[in-house]
Amino acid sequence: MDAVFSWRRVRAVDLPECLRLHPAKNGAETVGAARALEAWYQLFEMTWATRSALIERQCNGTAEIVGFGFGAFVKKCFAEAEVQHPQPGLNARIIAHLVNGTSVIATYDEVRDANTRRDLQQVILDTSWKDSLSPAQRDEVRVLLGVAYLELYEGFRFSRILTEMVDEVDLWHMRGQRSVDIIDRFESYRRANLDTVWNPERALLAITAESMRNDPHSVAARLFHHHLDPQFAFTRGEQELLEAALDGADDASASTALFVSVSAIKHRWKSIFERVAAINPELCPPDGEGTRGIQKRQRILAYVRSHREELRPFDFRKGLLRTHT
Repeated sequence: MDAVFSWRRVRAVDLPECLRLHPAKNGAETVGAARALEAWYQLFEMTWATRSALIERQCNGTAEIVGFGFGAFVKKCFAEAEVQHPQPGLNARIIAHLVNGTSVIATYDEVRDANTRRDLQQVILDTSWKDSLSPAQRDEVRVLLGVAYLELYEGFRFSRILTEMVDEVDLWHMRGQRSVDIIDRFESYRRANLDTVWNPERALLAITAESMRNDPHSVAARLFHHHLDPQFAFTRGEQELLEAALDGADDASASTALFVSVSAIKHRWKSIFERVAAINPELCPPDGEGTRGIQKRQRILAYVRSHREELRPFDFRKGLLRTHT
């Protein structure tokens, strides 16, 4: 039976197996494997700033994790320092900051403000797959990771993406992508640090709005080419519920996932209906016009599925100021 590949969101229990796919990306060099794993669990819980996906290979009734991707929004000052003073060990510095209690991951307010300004800074900490895959299977995993990445992040407003390649194989897979700039191969760093433990094949890569102009037809271009502002001003809790519903969650499972009661979930739906009806009554007609709750949900979910900006943190006050200046 042929293997079937598919992607899904990572669960906390998946992390150890995911991180074993490419240990050189775990960032454990300065803090050790145990503390690094604890930091990865912290990252995973920062849902406002981090998202992740895994690829499963299903064959003969069994599922095996064969691919993993993980990205995080970081503070702008951290991203700028990495570009201005490049040195190997990007993931290790992020992990060490978490272990030391000086996180460089953007707070919810920082993500919201940067998204409003179209200035989000992201680090892709991991994109990896199982060594035993055939070249064709590896390509399939890479495509699925790209599909997952776009779905997880579409609607956000990026300014820069950073990632560190940790070996020549890693770098080879990025060659030929016109939207990617090699910022530094760390030659100057190695000359100044002859006893460095970092392997010489590493490189810091960046994708920016400017570099994306070299590849305007890339599927990732829409993360940098911003069009519509959100119109409904959903609260954070409402956005979380809508995302859970898009993933197929019913009220009971959404209640479990979001750590609120079922009655709170129903209250959020009521608030969503009222908010949408006040702004776009055609999308959410009043009950008297024969539109039931399930139909309202279906209409709203169909809309936000193609308008992901509605699900992203956004400061409407600052957005309006930007529009009128």
